Amino acid sequence: MLSVKQTTSAAVGAGTLVRSGPCRKCNLVDNAGNCFSPSTNDLSESEEDNTEMFSHTFSSSLSLSSNFPLPKSLVKSIPRIYKEQLEPLDMRFGTVRNEGYTLSVRKCHKKVLSTRQFSRRAKASIAFIVKRPGCIICKEQGLMLQELVQSFPENRIAAWAVVKEIDVDNEGLTALYQNYFRFPFFLDKKMKLYKALGNNIANPFKFFYNIRKNGARKRIADRGIEGTFMGKGDGVILGGVLIFDAKGNIRYAFQENSTGEELPIEEFRCALNAIIAE
Repeated sequence: MLSVKQTTSAAVGAGTLVRSGPCRKCNLVDNAGNCFSPSTNDLSESEEDNTEMFSHTFSSSLSLSSNFPLPKSLVKSIPRIYKEQLEPLDMRFGTVRNEGYTLSVRKCHKKVLSTRQFSRRAKASIAFIVKRPGCIICKEQGLMLQELVQSFPENRIAAWAVVKEIDVDNEGLTALYQNYFRFPFFLDKKMKLYKALGNNIANPFKFFYNIRKNGARKRIADRGIEGTFMGKGDGVILGGVLIFDAKGNIRYAFQENSTGEELPIEEFRCALNAIIAE
């Protein structure tokens, strides 16, 4: 997981993206605040296909640094992940309907930015990779991300969600959309984004232990969210969050590691502020 740390107490200034060339060991970070993330600014489509990662430094009060390397699965997937196909879902009218066509991951990002909801003013987008839509934890995550997006003025940040299956718990999926995460949804039938995030597996023997350890029950009760921790469908493969810049390049990745883990919303906010300031 890339984490974002504020290095001084000053207000966030303008960030500068520095291209340093591809690096096969780019998941390492030096002490100067340089981090390595899959940014492919100013590259042609053909160049992007051969790019693994680029180094970038924010010369303001924010610098992107890393406590943990990016998931190796994501590093390996960067050259092809933008072209993986997702299926847009029609979530209107309380139903779930497949639109009948596919879009690449990058085109999904661009489609979301071009909607009336964001009117091309968004500088970045958040992709919510959902573990299991009917699960109460996913409802909490959706609500937290929706509140984060709404905290930015003038629709600066767009958002969209990815699910691994439909027609298993459409009631839970529509409830997630209508009440907790009112943004476009896409189906990742081949689970390519989940694979890119490591296909992390929730340990069923530690399910309730992790909920208690992570303080999920009290946290969710305080928010007044109702539902079950179980839900229907595949809840074994965990999800996460990807943040894209305006050009559709992945700039941040959060990998869900255990059931009930609280999203690091302030890290997301810092990453988004840094992208906006570029």
